[in-house]
Amino acid sequence: MSRVTAADILKVVPITRKTLWLWQKKYKFFPDPEKEAHPGGKGIVGYYPAWVEERCKKVYALQKQGYTINMIKEILQQDVEKQSVRKILIVDDEKKFSNLLKKFFEKNNYVIELAFDGWDAGLKAAQFMPSIIVLDIALPGINGMEVCKNLKENPKTTNIKVIAISGDLRHSEKVILDAGADIYFTKPVDFDTLLSVCNEFVGQAEKA
Repeated sequence: MSRVTAADILKVVPITRKTLWLWQKKYKFFPDPEKEAHPGGKGIVGYYPAWVEERCKKVYALQKQGYTINMIKEILQQDVEKQSVRKILIVDDEKKFSNLLKKFFEKNNYVIELAFDGWDAGLKAAQFMPSIIVLDIALPGINGMEVCKNLKENPKTTNIKVIAISGDLRHSEKVILDAGADIYFTKPVDFDTLLSVCNEFVGQAEKA
């Protein structure tokens, strides 16, 4: 996945490092950079997703036109909501886990909807039309296996990517994938790993 540094952004957007920091930290227009050792051994470098450069160009242009910070936030949110490839439905009856995951993905520029049982999952999948569903297999009512099968059999939802997760080991990975899941993780699942998979799915959708 392509990335940019603060230096890369400042070459194309005429702002200061302080302004970039404000957009990142105070206004949360994009996530914090991932910090890694400098490839040349000179300290630490922060890497942003490549889309942050375009986001900075847009924010700068809107400010030049006289838009306030709140107005810019609203415009950016509308832009994200229009990008259906960045919509995720989280289906899990563990509400604390679901809300934590929701906040995590929202910080990474995704639009999130929650469902806490299998019935609600089917309804919201059809209404919200996410590009990705993070689906717990052990759900009350209709279990995740049935939800997955129903999604894949419905022409309207068959192309939704399904990330199956579960702490219940009664079902093997093969059985879950055969039900239609695109990938399977056992709980506890690492949030950064989920984000990486979702980013990969989104990248594939954007190139299609």
